[in-house]
Amino acid sequence: MIKPAIPNGVVPLDETDHKILALLQRDARLTNAAIGEQVGLTASSVFERVKKLERRGVVHGYTARLNHAALGQKITAFVRLSAAYDEKHDTGMHAIAAEPEVIDAHTVAGEDCLIVKVKVRDTDHLHDFLLRAKAHVTLLRAVTMISMATLKE
Repeated sequence: MIKPAIPNGVVPLDETDHKILALLQRDARLTNAAIGEQVGLTASSVFERVKKLERRGVVHGYTARLNHAALGQKITAFVRLSAAYDEKHDTGMHAIAAEPEVIDAHTVAGEDCLIVKVKVRDTDHLHDFLLRAKAHVTLLRAVTMISMATLKE
């Protein structure tokens, strides 16, 4: 039997792998035994599968999800930035992404260059972030959208 080629380096996963990944995404602190109970495997089988997923690059880390409101960061905003393609552009985009308020940063195609998700205390804090962003690049336009509610994160 000829194995089909894996397109673009996509790692083939079976249904059990997908179930394990869904459980880990919901709670990465679940024990292998708890995962095994839900997917019908022993703890050692889950351990081996997770290690294999890590080695194959499917799982590339574990993080803590923070309660930003408890840290005083009650506002979530999305900022679309358009910047001139000059000598400051590339390093400026990376500098903006490295700002402490930035949770996610994506370079994008279209009329914007960068979209960032930020967590801030208040609108003054958001304004300070925007001023720092402007200092990093030759800013052509910034569009800011404040989130009213988070449905899924």
